[in-house]
Amino acid sequence: MSRGNAKQAIVRDDIDRAKRVDWLRRTVEVYGWRLHAFALMTNHEHLFVETPEPNLSAGMQYLGGSYTSYFNWRYKRSGHLFQGRFKAHLVQTEGYFREVSRYIHLNPVRAGIVANPQDYQWSSYAGYAQARRTVAWVCYDRVLAEFGRDAGEARRAYGRFVRAGIDAPPPSPFAKPIGGMLVGSAEFVQKIRRMLQDRPDDASLPQLQNMKAHLKSRPELELIVSVVADHFGRDRADWREGKRVNHVSRALAAYLARRRFGYPVNQVAVALGYGSGSSVAHAVVKIETAAPAIKKTAEEIERQLVGSWSVAGGLSLQAALVVGRIRRYNHSKTKIVIAVAAGAPAPHG
Repeated sequence: MSRGNAKQAIVRDDIDRAKRVDWLRRTVEVYGWRLHAFALMTNHEHLFVETPEPNLSAGMQYLGGSYTSYFNWRYKRSGHLFQGRFKAHLVQTEGYFREVSRYIHLNPVRAGIVANPQDYQWSSYAGYAQARRTVAWVCYDRVLAEFGRDAGEARRAYGRFVRAGIDAPPPSPFAKPIGGMLVGSAEFVQKIRRMLQDRPDDASLPQLQNMKAHLKSRPELELIVSVVADHFGRDRADWREGKRVNHVSRALAAYLARRRFGYPVNQVAVALGYGSGSSVAHAVVKIETAAPAIKKTAEEIERQLVGSWSVAGGLSLQAALVVGRIRRYNHSKTKIVIAVAAGAPAPHG
């Protein structure tokens, strides 16, 4: 997250707010962004943006530089308004749009500015709540599509979803980003990892190399076995060669080690006491054909394991450049959206 110098306000009155929002509109139109949500606060802003082209950094420079020139002219000042780089997260499209958009729209409520997000003029929420208040440069359809096909009912359902977050505030979707910047499921992280593996390093993009360094590793096989055993309350001593153990936990450990983290079948067999590679293969199939509840448990444990070896904290990453380069390497169907927070965060913002 880039902060204003000395945490100063980036807008001082409604004239500044209108100018900032107008420059955001221009940036979206010039750079072809798909802006799903935004909230302009006194000393920071949140943008939920999809960049079809690798131009996030260029667009943010355009937005920040243009507005800073106006701000300095109006207040007869000089120097930077924003300090450092903006902070960005890569967000998985499936299942995370609604949470990210709600988090952004509830910023004014968390800051104590308004009681209802619909009363805040400087965010995209009004267009979600009422069709007559939409603007052409915000993409509402993607989020609303998660609430039904009928546009009117979708808006009402989204409104109920957002208001529910006032009475029972949900955790921030950015509270524990994997590797400091990925927001999504364990499968999403694995997809990003596969997109980056075996790709040549690029000296012009050290951020890409940082990302690869964070994602190319995997949890130790010993850790996988321990975490699964602890989750099910099992004694690992039971998982040794010669003992017949049909409990799903053993098969799930084999599935994670073999299928999700790519350990050789012979190593998995030794670690879990299977007599042969074919026994490991049968265990993997057992989980792949298991009931949804078992698969959900596998996903939860995988995410826990991914988080255990991912280093938390900020990566100095120009998100759009990295995503753009990844897409040139591999035209994956994985869709990535970028959530950006710029400026200094207000309390609870």
